[in-house]
Amino acid sequence: MKAMIAIAMMWSVAWAQQCAVPGEAPRTRPTRVDYRNEVPTDHYALALSWSPQFCNSPAGQNERNRWQCEENAFGFVVHGLWPQSAKAKNYDEHPRNCKAPEMLPRELMRKYLCVIPGAQLMQDEWVKHGTCAWPNAKAYLERVDALYRGLQLPDVDGGVTTAGAIRKRIVSANAKVGLKAEHVQVRVVGGNRFSEVFVCYDKQFRYAACLTPGTPDGIEVRVAGRRRR
Repeated sequence: MKAMIAIAMMWSVAWAQQCAVPGEAPRTRPTRVDYRNEVPTDHYALALSWSPQFCNSPAGQNERNRWQCEENAFGFVVHGLWPQSAKAKNYDEHPRNCKAPEMLPRELMRKYLCVIPGAQLMQDEWVKHGTCAWPNAKAYLERVDALYRGLQLPDVDGGVTTAGAIRKRIVSANAKVGLKAEHVQVRVVGGNRFSEVFVCYDKQFRYAACLTPGTPDGIEVRVAGRRRR
């Protein structure tokens, strides 16, 4: 019964995303290249983080993430758009760091901070993942923005629910554009805390089945609540 009440509370009200763009993007450091893996891209995964969970973590409470976690109120945000290899047996076998690192122009980063709410994250995602499938950072970020804005992302705010209920909520909100359950993967971190979802695409950016199912639908998960401003 408690879980049922929590689910009802989560989805009774939708809260608007709040984002005030800063005057200029924060400065970033060069991306550290951990390893290179120049293998063909077979499909893509758009990783959408649940910002309240990140903001509740030690990393989110660091001063450098104050803009995301204190000065604005986010729900789903983009973690990254990742080229994927169908032959990969583990995380390290997907495309990664395919070109020499480069520093992104701060004005370009500022344009997309309400989609990827971290300048260093944006810098790192371009170098680690974007370089494996796009000719330049502008093209990568434009694709990220188009995919993100093409989705209706419901609020799944605070409480206890199941992975399947979250997936069903997202699929229902996007049924008219052809999104199905097999196109969405729910992911959790320690303690079954809801962390993010993957939306999967083929090479033409049509929805495609994810290679792995993610968190099973019946698993009970805890969802961090959003800040109210």
